[in-house]
Amino acid sequence: MQQHYPLSSGKLLTMALAIGFSMLCSNSFSQNVKSTGLAAAAAPVTDSLGKFSEKRKASDLQITKALQTPFSNIGQLLQSNVAGLDYRRTTGEPGVPSSTLIRGTATWFLNGKSSYYSQPTYVIDGVPIITDHPFAFNIQEYDYEKIGPNTDIMSILDLNDIESIRVLKNHGESAKYGPLAANGIIEITTKRPYANKGKVLFNSYGGFSQAPGVQTINAAFENDFRMPFYNKYASQALKDNYPVYLSDYSQPAYYGAANWDDTYYKNNYIIGNSLSISGGKQRANFSFGVGQQKDAGTVANTGLDRYNVYLKINILPVKNLEVYTNLSGALLNRQRNQSLTSRYAEESYLPSLTTPLPPNKDFLSVYNDNLEKLSDVNKTAYLQGQLIAKYNLSDKIQIKSLLAMVVGDYTREFFVPGSLNEGNSFISYYTGFNRRIYVDNSITYNNTLNDTHHFTFGLTQTLRQDKYKYDYIKAYKGPSDFIKIIKTNGYYNNTFDKTMVYAYKDYVNQNMNSFAANFGYDYKQKYGFAGSLRTDGSSTLYSTGLSWFFSPSASIYWNLHNEDFLKSSKFINSLKLFGGYGRIGREFLDNNNGYGPGYLVDIGWSGSQNIPSYAGIPTLSLPFTKGYTGFGIQWPYTEQFNLGFDINLFNNRLNANVELYSKTDKQQAMQIPVPSEYGFSNKLVNGMDVRNQGIEVTLNGLVLNKEAFKWTTGIILQTNRNKLTALPGDTRTVISNNRKITLGQPIDNYWLLQNEGIYNSDSEVPVNPSTGAKMSYNGIPLKAGDPIWKDTNGDFIIDDNDKILKGHLTPSVSGGFTNSFTYKNLSLNVLISYALGRDIINSRMASRFDFANREGADNLNGIKEITFWTNIGDYAKYPVYNPWSSVNPYQTDQTLFLENGSYAKLRTATLTYDLSNLGWVKKRGISGIKVYATGNNLFTITKYSGTDPELVNYMGYDTGLGMAIPRTYTIGFNLTL
Repeated sequence: MQQHYPLSSGKLLTMALAIGFSMLCSNSFSQNVKSTGLAAAAAPVTDSLGKFSEKRKASDLQITKALQTPFSNIGQLLQSNVAGLDYRRTTGEPGVPSSTLIRGTATWFLNGKSSYYSQPTYVIDGVPIITDHPFAFNIQEYDYEKIGPNTDIMSILDLNDIESIRVLKNHGESAKYGPLAANGIIEITTKRPYANKGKVLFNSYGGFSQAPGVQTINAAFENDFRMPFYNKYASQALKDNYPVYLSDYSQPAYYGAANWDDTYYKNNYIIGNSLSISGGKQRANFSFGVGQQKDAGTVANTGLDRYNVYLKINILPVKNLEVYTNLSGALLNRQRNQSLTSRYAEESYLPSLTTPLPPNKDFLSVYNDNLEKLSDVNKTAYLQGQLIAKYNLSDKIQIKSLLAMVVGDYTREFFVPGSLNEGNSFISYYTGFNRRIYVDNSITYNNTLNDTHHFTFGLTQTLRQDKYKYDYIKAYKGPSDFIKIIKTNGYYNNTFDKTMVYAYKDYVNQNMNSFAANFGYDYKQKYGFAGSLRTDGSSTLYSTGLSWFFSPSASIYWNLHNEDFLKSSKFINSLKLFGGYGRIGREFLDNNNGYGPGYLVDIGWSGSQNIPSYAGIPTLSLPFTKGYTGFGIQWPYTEQFNLGFDINLFNNRLNANVELYSKTDKQQAMQIPVPSEYGFSNKLVNGMDVRNQGIEVTLNGLVLNKEAFKWTTGIILQTNRNKLTALPGDTRTVISNNRKITLGQPIDNYWLLQNEGIYNSDSEVPVNPSTGAKMSYNGIPLKAGDPIWKDTNGDFIIDDNDKILKGHLTPSVSGGFTNSFTYKNLSLNVLISYALGRDIINSRMASRFDFANREGADNLNGIKEITFWTNIGDYAKYPVYNPWSSVNPYQTDQTLFLENGSYAKLRTATLTYDLSNLGWVKKRGISGIKVYATGNNLFTITKYSGTDPELVNYMGYDTGLGMAIPRTYTIGFNLTL
């Protein structure tokens, strides 16, 4: 259990007064909103530094054209459209969580849990949403995918309800969100009710995802692949134990037609509908909307169904008081791929892996029939409610308050029949609950003197209370395959043997109280500066006495075009320089850092990291292997400097935004080895610093501007490189999970042995002249058929000391290239995304060559998915090592499997025809109507030999387990009444 205690009684009193004050105060330091109308009043949040902020068009993404693409989440929408953003995913399966990085990452990716620490915060209409928590990874036997529905929370939004998106990268812009902004902010503004005129908006599309083309293989192909290894290296004993499914040529199940793809892949449908109704007058208006999307995957029985509803109401009850309410909800139902790896990882149980699934669909049908008996329900519900009140005390003073609650609910009910598990049925039930209460109050003063000097000043107080909780229970060997429920109305099903029932639970409470003072000055719109002084108090460090963190930020600008020497320029239409600095604290997610040392022993057994229950009753304990956490843990924080310019040239036909940044994450906490007398293997301490530096360039140009034809183009170019600048104490290198970081080097390198060929005979193996011993690998003498690995340090011993840091998971250059062509009412929009200087470990190919160690292995490596029966590349380019050698010649951590992962991809192409100006349309009172056709993921240019260079895990490995990103084709229309 992880229970973070609240703040002191004095601070609690402050929070209580803040809640009482919440209906009279305001959230941001925006300019006054006229009380005569509500169109602008509906917007709940503006930039906390008002007109002095670094807000620029280059940081905004207008969604008008993006509505015509069937994306299911925000990350897909932003990919290659915003500089500084790196969107990653492991699979094209709908609804699976993805990863979004803004200006690199300071996180050292070692496992699935670590990626949660690098994700930006999504803010919807001024409310930071609460996402799923990674603490359930603590009870998982295998680090494959998080237990529970494991659904991408950013699929909750109906993209048709979005007005605009801003990606806040500079700390001067994002400081108003405090520690939530440590990884950047994605600020989403939804559409507002329309006053004085009713409006109906409807968008509908339909289409299909195209099944991938794969080259299937059968046992004959696999046999031909393995024979060279057996003929060259296998002993008679190995030949006698040749896998049975490959040895019998008469078996039609394995040597028959390889047509398994007929039942596994299929073209599938995509449907989306969205309807909103808005109306009212100046003093009161509303907007109501519903949405629905069905995105079926190209793998059988996969997909994501989403349902949305919202109600927004604005009222002006009395003069100068504006009230805005918003209630929205979403329900996600995910149908997930029932891969063997996913299933066995969930069960923590492995049946016999000696016989794989057959590649012939007639014999595979028995398995598919049993798979129909499997039950897997994955549901995610999301609810957000907010109330905003603004009151203008005068034309210079405004107070504003935001009160919101965000709730996420996660459920998975999973049942595997005994017919799929050697008679051992499996059942599990997961329920998770996240809740955020968010209160934000502010008072703002704005004043302009002689139309020359503009001042703004404000005070803000924010209260945030978060709660994360889950319950998980699983059981084996149910009484029959008809009983698929283990928990009903909070009670366990007593028909299960309690000795085979395991229950887990955990919860985290986190409170934060924040105070800030914001100020800004502008002189004739030539020069301006803004600043923020903020302090945040977190309950996660309450017991240490270091619970408060001070965060200053500042930004400046100089509008050179308002200077006399540029006003008369014929070529430069505008030129603005800007810069900024900010420091933001980082919150801990689930470490018990405020409690001091913990010496609780794991309740488990050797080889299991799970904390089991007793007779179905959950047992709570801090794992002994978690490491020693002493007093003195401090706030990690991030500091960032940025400098750039905006320029418009040639009658505004060319716009450029160029920005340089340097972001350093300091005092990060990490586990380091400690002496055995500690009783732990490691200790959590502060001291890791990582610097990310880069350049972001956004160019937009009007190439042709004829009366009937226009052509606009744009390019986004971004670079990012990181470097480890500090480690705790005297430490210079840390090794964990076969990864290594070293001072002065990037943290996204691979740690690899260098391949230089193969030893064709024993005589080719070098001999140490000093000892007469042959070169060895970790004490094992090398022989004929073993790899020639470079002896970097010349000691005639190949080990970790000979590995080098090579390659980058992060691309050297990436971005997007857009073109828009318009002819009268017809338009074509094309987006090409690219990533250059990126490297990938082809782990899937390594697994194929490492058949000797993986054949029938009693772990996840021994699993052969049905996709095993696929020709995955050019096998001839790899050396024929001895796969039975004790040196493990086909291990993944070598340059043999490091490949160039650069690519260019035609992300989207949309053809639109605007019917709004047609006479028959106007006669029917239709304000606007457009029809469109869109294609996504149409082709990829790459040297990478794997399926798709986009699909890699957090380690940069392409395991081949993910579903390919499908080509999609849709047609639809937008209607405005």
